[in-house]
Amino acid sequence: MKKFWWYFSWFAIFFGIGIILGLIEKFGFANSLNVFVEKAVIGMRHHVLTPYFIDVAKYADTVYDIVAGLIIVVILSLLKRWKEPLMLFISLIFAGISVEVLKYLYAIPRPDLSQLMHETSYSFPSGHAVGSFAFYGMIVYFLMKSKLPKALSWTISLILSLFILSILYDRLYVGVHWFLDVLGGASIGIACMIIAIGIVKSMKGPKKA
Repeated sequence: MKKFWWYFSWFAIFFGIGIILGLIEKFGFANSLNVFVEKAVIGMRHHVLTPYFIDVAKYADTVYDIVAGLIIVVILSLLKRWKEPLMLFISLIFAGISVEVLKYLYAIPRPDLSQLMHETSYSFPSGHAVGSFAFYGMIVYFLMKSKLPKALSWTISLILSLFILSILYDRLYVGVHWFLDVLGGASIGIACMIIAIGIVKSMKGPKKA
């Protein structure tokens, strides 16, 4: 039980950071920072990079993360693994609920400086940012804990970590999120990972016959 409270403490810290960043944005304390970062990123757009980031925006969505995650959950379950699929499932459930509830509560409008694609929901938190850690971050955790050769697990983890960073940058690049949306979303996504790990690690596995 002590182990669970250790994880819960870190969950509360990261989730709390996300909540505070949302409040800072909601009450306008970060308007100048948000606009400055948004204009800077928009100024770095390049015709070679734009197609990539538009594709990332389309396919690194929370919905796709949940679907892909459920597929992995099924596969791992068929391999008679229970901890990893349960962790991933809990992480994605926390992510999905957190995004929908917080978007409704904060109701922050999206930036309209120069959008490359149209989004209709509220801005905070970035669902892509939350999902990137709740899904890909959890996969990185599995890889680092796996029995795969270290070189292989580190290589795949590095690639996924770079992809996570590209998802975060993408939210600003396509002009559909503010800087604090992304930071807050990343913090909430990490919190979802942590609580999922903590819950499963505090559970007793099925007894072997």
